[in-house]
Amino acid sequence: MKTLLKAGMASSVLALALTVTASDAFAADLGGSIKDGYSAPPSYAAPAAGPCYFRGDVGYSISQDPSVKWPVNNGEFTGDTGDGAGGGPDGIINEDEIAYNFVTDRVSNVSMENTWLAEGGMGCGSGSRGFRSEIMLGYRGDRKIDGEPGVYDPGPEPGTPVPGYVPEDYDDPLHTSIQTYTLMLNVYHDFGNFNRFVPYVGAGIGMAVHDVDEVYFTGNPNLVNRIEGNRDVSFAWSVMAGVGYQISDRAILDVGYRYIDMGSVTSGRVDSAGFVNPAVQIDDIAAHEIKVGLRYHFGGSDAGYAPFK
Repeated sequence: MKTLLKAGMASSVLALALTVTASDAFAADLGGSIKDGYSAPPSYAAPAAGPCYFRGDVGYSISQDPSVKWPVNNGEFTGDTGDGAGGGPDGIINEDEIAYNFVTDRVSNVSMENTWLAEGGMGCGSGSRGFRSEIMLGYRGDRKIDGEPGVYDPGPEPGTPVPGYVPEDYDDPLHTSIQTYTLMLNVYHDFGNFNRFVPYVGAGIGMAVHDVDEVYFTGNPNLVNRIEGNRDVSFAWSVMAGVGYQISDRAILDVGYRYIDMGSVTSGRVDSAGFVNPAVQIDDIAAHEIKVGLRYHFGGSDAGYAPFK
């Protein structure tokens, strides 16, 4: 009986020893013994966001009515001087009896349509110092421009009778449209973090490339030809304000307001019949704009980029 009890105890001790040995071997295969504790394999951690970012915006551009000028010089009958041998009146209007006088270059009741806008570019920030800068390429869609220049009247035609000439009272609204590309260097200052919301202000300078379509007139039979369009480059500047919201470590939603002055542009001078005309001058091309965009930080750094700390 004692022999059986001792045999059972020995068998139990052997089984326990085998179990512990097997456990130690399994732990050793995992990189350490159970006594040392289990150590999980190292996991990969993505690098923190870097200070530079790509940016894309869309928005709505509310156009300010520009200043438009187009000089009008009208013909006027100066009086019959006659061309007979005796110098007396001949009753016929001659070329030297017509004078062309400046009337006005003001275009009144100017209106300019609103449009959509899209921008893309990249920038870099300074982190906790709150400053960042970026370069952005933008496009504003077609905006129709209408206005009322001075009424053009070429005067009487040479060879017509003197009596009875009365200038016609026409309306001659002016029409064209414009598209604009901008390349802007912007600088911002981000204020403190208010539960992931960070207000900012900024300013920008750059250039605007304007494409002006043909200029045409309606309502005046003396203005049936179209004046050619033109592409012109002008200085541009802007001021901005808005707020950013940090969606994630890398993505920032941006909602902002901007006032932008895109300078001026002129039309061409040659019309569809080959005649040379005064150019149409469009000044003070400006807009109030509302934009929504996304800034996405790329790259990485050991410390991580903290735009809102």
